[in-house]
Order: sequence, then C-alpha cells, then structure tokens
Amino acid sequence: MNVPEALPTLSAGSHDADHGEACVMEYVALLAGEAWSDRPECTHPMLAHEARTTNDLLRDGDRPRLVPLIGRLFGTTEDSAELRASLRIEQARQVMALLEPGARSRVTGAVEQAESWLHRDGDSTDVRQAIDEAMAYPRHTGDLDAAHTSFHLNASRVFAFVMTPELEPAEAYAAKALVVAHLVAASGECRADCGNEPARARRMVKDLTRLIDVYDEVTGRAATPPTQVTVSELAQSLH
Repeated sequence: MNVPEALPTLSAGSHDADHGEACVMEYVALLAGEAWSDRPECTHPMLAHEARTTNDLLRDGDRPRLVPLIGRLFGTTEDSAELRASLRIEQARQVMALLEPGARSRVTGAVEQAESWLHRDGDSTDVRQAIDEAMAYPRHTGDLDAAHTSFHLNASRVFAFVMTPELEPAEAYAAKALVVAHLVAASGECRADCGNEPARARRMVKDLTRLIDVYDEVTGRAATPPTQVTVSELAQSLH
C-alpha cells in the first residue's frame, strides 16, 4: 500500500497535526479517526511502543517499510495477562534467534518456563521469585563492541524495571525470559549488529510484524487492513 501524497510524510519523532509530518502511530490515529496522537487508544500499548521505537530508529528511506503495518496496528485493543506474556515471550524468542546456536539453550529454559505459566495459576510468591531470578541472573560482557553491548544491557535493565509485584506470574516469567535473553546476548553471544541502529531498525520491522501476528493468534482477531481506495478517500478528505 503506497501512502498518498496528500497524507503527512512519515518521519521520526512526534509532530503537530498541521506540520505535514507524522510518525507511524500518528498515522494510525489519523486512519482510525482518533484525535492526533502517537498513543492512540486503538492500538495495544506494547505494539505502539515497538512501532514508535522502530519508526524513530529507521532511516528516512527505510521508514516506508512500516506502511503495510499501519492498517494492522489499529484495532488491537484487547488486553490480558496472557496476551502481554505471549508478546514478551515472542520478544525473548526474537532475541534468542540472534544468539550463537550454542548459547540459545541458556535462554530456552526461561522461555519454556514462561510458556508453562500461560496455562496455570500462581500468586505473588511466584511473581517475586521470577523477579528475584531475573535480578540475580549473571551480568557478564564479552567481546561485542561497546554500542552492541550497551544496547543489550540497557534492554535488560528496562525490562527488569517493568517487572513489578502487580504482574501476573505468566507476565513476570515472560519478562524474566526477555531479561535473560538480552543478558546472554550482552555476554558476547549475539551474532547480529545490534549496535548499528539502522540495521537493527530494519530487523525490528519484521519483529513488529511477528508481534502483531502473535496478537492476532492470541485474540483470534481477523484484521482487515485499509485498502488503497480507503486511504485515498481519506487523503481526499484532508484537502
């Protein structure tokens, strides 16, 4: 789907509605008929966060890669602990796929543990244990360049920060799996060039696509993206 010229230009950052530019989530708000915002109510917060991050890291010439996802991002309003856990598990798998094959087993156990919690109940004791295990996981650095190591270490700290006692056990163990995956990567086991932001951003487009797939699988949503005709009609309405 090509973006008509009458619509704003995709660019990094947040924008005012009348400046002729928009990030991908401002586009979603526009196409969904919501007030101008990069945090539209029609998109799940986790998906919106990943979309904003990807949008801002992409080079201008690569940003149109996000256009086919615009129609899939709105209408993702359902939410549950199972869904959030499933999205985190997918993110952990995405990091695990970047590791040297021999290092992936160090993450597999944490991913499988998280998946097992999708189908059982627990309590705050279990959440506390997941948090403690994530915080206690060894933090070593290897021979990756500084930017690459910093990316994975910072990601592990961010996801550890969101692990609170208010989480459901499935969410806590899924977040733990993601923390473990980034820490294993930071120890020198990542094969990708995560320190190169444009390269990482291009990969993030594929990762975001898969996260939307997971949303659809868990919720049973059959998404219907806007067609070229509907986008063109919207463009005409902006004249």
